[in-house]
Amino acid sequence: MKMKNKRMPFIAFEGLDGSGLTTQASRLRDWLSSKGYEVYLTKEPTDGLIGSLIRGVLRKELVIDAETLALLFAADRMLHTKNIIKLLDEGVIVITDRYRLSSYAFQSIEVDLDWLKKINEKALTPDLTFIIDTPPLICMRRIQKQRFHVELYEELEKLEKIHAIYRKLAEEESNTFLIDGNRPVEAVSSDIFDRVKESALLEGLE
Repeated sequence: MKMKNKRMPFIAFEGLDGSGLTTQASRLRDWLSSKGYEVYLTKEPTDGLIGSLIRGVLRKELVIDAETLALLFAADRMLHTKNIIKLLDEGVIVITDRYRLSSYAFQSIEVDLDWLKKINEKALTPDLTFIIDTPPLICMRRIQKQRFHVELYEELEKLEKIHAIYRKLAEEESNTFLIDGNRPVEAVSSDIFDRVKESALLEGLE
């Protein structure tokens, strides 16, 4: 299903690693696809050259300073944004697993938030952003079950700081909703689906 002469919605999912945002982004894609919409699910860092470099830093395979990492994320996002806009204009709903608020929440524990906002000011603002709000300790337990290595930000003290920043961003950013992620997957999805329906961004959702 495509809406004539109207750019399709851009939806972002945010949250701590282990919060469930990847699961919920996939479930929203599947739900919207079942309603007849063409949906593209993407992620950050991207699979491009810059994104691959970022993932190496996150896995601690490469050590760089926090400001340089922030610039790499902004550059990766700028390229990503151009592809997102192209898809939206072609009638495709785009859902991203992480976007601009990830830079604000994660990187501002070491880098000035106003500077982060400045270097990301050209990034497209999502029509809806869902922050999956899951307690840091729960996220750490999930991470430890899912894989053997711990990435750059995955320490409980850091996650607690990032969690607090995400909550603050939820109050400041437009069209941004904090979703309780410490519940059964289906209950979390139901809240998200209801928010999408209430937004009136799409026709024919029931």
